[in-house]
Amino acid sequence: MAMGQTSSRWRNWLPSSMAVEEYGLTFDQIEYGIFLGLIEFRNMGNMGKLLNREDVEKNLGFLKSLPGRIWFYKTEVMRKYRLTRNQIDMALEAGLVRYKVVKNPHYKRLPAVRLVIMDVEENLERIRAFPKYTEREVERRKVYAERSRLRDELEFYCPRCKRSIRPPRGSRSFEDAWSGSLTREEALEKLIIAHYRHLHTDYDSARNDVDRWVKPEEVKRLTGVYKSFKEFLAFYIGGKEEMDREEREYYIAIIRQLRGIATERAKRHFSYVARKLAEEDGLLKPREENNSA
Repeated sequence: MAMGQTSSRWRNWLPSSMAVEEYGLTFDQIEYGIFLGLIEFRNMGNMGKLLNREDVEKNLGFLKSLPGRIWFYKTEVMRKYRLTRNQIDMALEAGLVRYKVVKNPHYKRLPAVRLVIMDVEENLERIRAFPKYTEREVERRKVYAERSRLRDELEFYCPRCKRSIRPPRGSRSFEDAWSGSLTREEALEKLIIAHYRHLHTDYDSARNDVDRWVKPEEVKRLTGVYKSFKEFLAFYIGGKEEMDREEREYYIAIIRQLRGIATERAKRHFSYVARKLAEEDGLLKPREENNSA
């Protein structure tokens, strides 16, 4: 008897997927019914939800009258109706749009927000009347626009690349021009030379040849024994497994110092070469040579 009662009770419950097939509903319509409290359900974890069959049948007409797609992600609504994040957030705060927080399908650590599309459409004009951006966003966009204008001013055409070159992200010359440490003209000159140095000279490969830039006596002064960086580097690589941490850090510091010297000297040399090339191409005016005794 008890077993029959249990079997009969569970016949009143059906999985969401079965409700979709049996009653011709969409998952969104079912989720909306649950959201409104019209359908009792049991959450079965990875197995999904079990729905109360009587609730589904009792509200079937209403559920079928709903749009097939009801729940839209916030980013979808922004694109579909050309709304900003701030406008939607203000609509949620004002209670104009119902929503629920769900797992983010793309970023597991961040939640996502799904909105009831009927609420969005019903209140669309009111939502569009909200400010597009917060005060902080307005200020940030203003700064971005000003920085973009500065990048435009510092753009130049490279006849060797046959394309326009804009200051790359992280450019020190650009940031110095932005802060006022350099004039626009000074920053542009540095950007042109840097571009030519990296793209039209052997600087990036040549600077790694430490022995080309650091004299043997300088290497010996820093290493104590070796007159060649290659020899010193080979000594370190061959023996580092037997060194303790302090000894390794000591030799690494010397290696970095020698590489730093080489990079600085290579940069100075190839900046000169780069400038001459830019002058030949008409991007920079030739400097007056000092011929005085």
